[in-house]
Amino acid sequence: MASVPSQAQESEDNTFGGWEFFEVNHDFGKSPVFATFYFEHDNYQYKRLECWYTRTTVGVKLLPWLKFDIAYDYIHEPHVTTHKAVADLTGTLKQGGLKVSIRERYQHGWTPDTGDQSDVLRSRLKVQYAIPGTRFSPYLAAEVFTWGDQWKKTRHYVACDYDISKAVQLEAYYLYYAFNGVPAEHVIGVGINFYI
Repeated sequence: MASVPSQAQESEDNTFGGWEFFEVNHDFGKSPVFATFYFEHDNYQYKRLECWYTRTTVGVKLLPWLKFDIAYDYIHEPHVTTHKAVADLTGTLKQGGLKVSIRERYQHGWTPDTGDQSDVLRSRLKVQYAIPGTRFSPYLAAEVFTWGDQWKKTRHYVACDYDISKAVQLEAYYLYYAFNGVPAEHVIGVGINFYI
């Protein structure tokens, strides 16, 4: 998911935002290689602030339960553009309709306009359950952002996927976004995932 703009983090007002997105996923036949393209638009009504970003990902399934991928993020905010290099390692265990995943993500960002650079480790736990006889798969997730011994922020998700078809999935979530030293945010997200 997207990085919250620095201008938004500095606000002391009631913090509420909406994120809209779509994602296109592609597996290369029987090859373990896969690719993903993600687009997200973020808006924060209290600041009338908008930003958008894209993520282009290439990965490989190392084992049936383990995958590794690398990605490039292009983030456009008012008056500034940020680039991020991302590396993920994700392990997933499945039992019946229950799926539990742990993802470790390293992220390096740089903003040419200001010369700023940043590093962050993002650790996420996600628990999802496909309700038998339905197309609904609700999930809970928590993601902690740290670097060294410093906590930066945490995301808490209450969400649900709905399978429109085998190739199209609707996703919606509520996100409580807690920060170190600035007010928390409440975000409603909705988007579509495509599998081609």
